[in-house]
Parts: sequence; C-alpha cells; structure tokens
Amino acid sequence: MSRRDAFAPALTNRLATFLRAETARGTAPNARPVAGASASVTRFSDGRDRVNLGSNNYLGLTTDPRVVAGARAALDAYGTGACGSRMLNGTTDLHLALEEELADFYGVEAAVVTPSGFTANLAVLSAVGAPGDVLMVDGQAHASLHAGAQASRATVMRFRHNDAADLRRRLERTDPGVGVAVVVDGVYSMHGGVAELVDVLAVCREAGARLVVDEAHGVGVLGALGRGAAEAAGVLAEVDAVTVTLSKALGSAGGAVLTSAALADGLRSAAVPYMFATSNVPASVGAALAAVRVLREEPELPARVRALGDLLRRMFWAAGVNALPGDGPIVAVPVGAASETALAWKRVFDAGVYVNAATFPVVPRDESILRLSVMATHTEEQLARGVAAIAAALRDHPSQDRSVQLPTQRSEAVVPIRS
Repeated sequence: MSRRDAFAPALTNRLATFLRAETARGTAPNARPVAGASASVTRFSDGRDRVNLGSNNYLGLTTDPRVVAGARAALDAYGTGACGSRMLNGTTDLHLALEEELADFYGVEAAVVTPSGFTANLAVLSAVGAPGDVLMVDGQAHASLHAGAQASRATVMRFRHNDAADLRRRLERTDPGVGVAVVVDGVYSMHGGVAELVDVLAVCREAGARLVVDEAHGVGVLGALGRGAAEAAGVLAEVDAVTVTLSKALGSAGGAVLTSAALADGLRSAAVPYMFATSNVPASVGAALAAVRVLREEPELPARVRALGDLLRRMFWAAGVNALPGDGPIVAVPVGAASETALAWKRVFDAGVYVNAATFPVVPRDESILRLSVMATHTEEQLARGVAAIAAALRDHPSQDRSVQLPTQRSEAVVPIRS
C-alpha cells in the first residue's frame, strides 16, 4: 500500500487547477507585477500605465508626501528591520506612538500593533475562548477571522451571513454558561456589503456575548471620522474589540487590535503573533502613524471616497452594467462562471484598466465578480474609462442583459481633493 502524498491538497486544489488552465490561455487574473506605486494610475511591469481600480489604497495615501516622509524618517532612524518580535527587541518608540494615536482616535483604552491585519485577527481570536466556549463567526467573514477562530481553543460555529435572526437562533441553542464571542467584518471585502451591526450588537447583548468587528475595509472609509462601520452605525463605543489593518486606507502595512487595557495586556502576554512574529518594518510604522494623522486632519477624505464609490456605481448603471448596490468604495460587478470572469478581466486589462477578478473560493462557485475599488485621488474621467472598458468586456454577457435604472435616492457630493 503506497502512502498518500501529504502535499496533494495543495497540488490539486481547485483554484490552482483553474489558474494553471487560465495561465495556459493567457487569461489568468492573478499576480500581474507592477513597476510603480499603487496610485490612481499605476505602471505595470509591461511598461504600460493603467487606471488602477483594483487597489485597496482607498485614500490614496501611499504617495502622499507626508506619509512618504514618515516612512523615510523611520527608515533613517531605525534602519530596515526590527529583527525581533514585539515581545523582545521589536518594539520601537514609533510602535508606542502609533498605539497611542490609534487608541486616542478610536476612543479606546489601548491598541496593540501587529505585523499585519491578518495577524491582528489571529492575535485576538487565538487568545480568547477556553475549551467549551464558542466563537460564532459570520459565514462570509474574512479568511483571517476564520483562521484566528480555528486557532482558538473554543468551538467555532458559523451563522448565516449578515443574518442577526440566525445568529440569535444559534446563540439560543448554546449552553448559557459558556463564553461566546461573535465575530464579523464591518465591511465585507468582496462585495462591499456592510454588517448589520445594530442588530448584531442587540443580539450579543441579549445573549451576554462579546463582539469583535474587523474594520479592515471600514477604517478611513465609513463613519464621520473614518473609524469604520461601527462608527457609522453609532455603536463603536459598545464593541468589545475592533481590529484594523494599516495596509488599505492607511497606505502602509501592519494591523492593530483596539480594545480595553485589560485585553491588550492579555494579548501582549498570550497572542502568538505578538510574542513570536517579527515586528513591523519601522518604515511601515512611520508611514502608518503619518497616515492616521492625515486622516484625523482631513476628515473629508472618507466622504470623498464614499461619494466616488457611489458615482462609479451610478455610472455603471447608466451604462447598463449590473453593478451591485453599496455604500463605500468597493464596487462588485457580477459575471458568473470563473472562466468567463477571467476572460472579461483580461479584456479590461488589455484596455488599460486594472481591476480584480474574484472567483471561488473567495466568492461562492459560479458567482464570480469583477471587484473594483476607488481611491480618493481618482478623477471622474478615470472612473469613466473603467466603466467603458468593463461595459465593452461584458457586452452580450448573460448576466448583463437587462437595463439597470439609476437610483432615485440622493447621493453624497464628491468632495474636492485638498491641494
């Protein structure tokens, strides 16, 4: 009897097989190297500039002179790397300043900076929950939340996406004596949908459960001050722990957990990424600190990016393209089969516009989408180029065969970029 190959799941998984086939025909929608900054127009390795509607650089801060200066100053002062974990020699004065700035911005007792947004979720979820406790995770939550939950000693259960009634039913069936934490995204990354946080929080309070909200795609985007979906819903002060990434709207790299001083102390003494992962590159911490300060100085930036996202959706609808409704900068255009999505993506790329193609397992099977995301630095002309390229790529596609009417509700005006 021959031994089964332990590498087989990685060698034969469905996505790898799909990408190999699409690579062979030149339409694989992955890993197109860039040769310039992630900006509203980005140079790719083929030497061509393209309108970049596929970056999570929502506020356009990767090229902001203040953010670049923050990174450069940190590089000069601290060198290229920390070469140790936060628990050892990897904590700099910049880490402490960033934690203080984030805690003050969010109005919480403490912040714990981690090497990435993924490890922020891994840190908090792997450190909470005793055997027998329950982590109740939204079915469409980000992979980092599911990975963090699986690393916990607690039992992991899923509830139907954005369904507070299903959450209530499942909580009612749990032992009333065990600890429970509910885990959701503030903004769901593929389609841009926003969590029903008012209803979810009400269920949590009824059941005596904790609530963890990942604001990776909410920070810098939603809320009057740009603190995310919980701020926009008016429940930020009642959330038990918020996680953020520094790699999207804040234009850097890293993550943070925003919570009570007691839980922050617990994470510093028990969270695996804090204790064992090498700390953030100092330049990324300097850039993130500068970016948070830019956001606090210019609270009009989140309003601008939301208005541009709304404008892009309305431009799609006017062009007869079936873009999904939403409230932020993420705009999803359904295509259907993965192979058709890959072909549409290639047509758009060749037309001088970069977007993301999302296929299974990122989205459900046969529900693949073109995922776009706007930046506060985009112009209306650049958005129009994106709409024209996608409309041409999807012409005569079955999912785009019906007219889409402009909404009747008012939308936010586009806020000019401060010069």
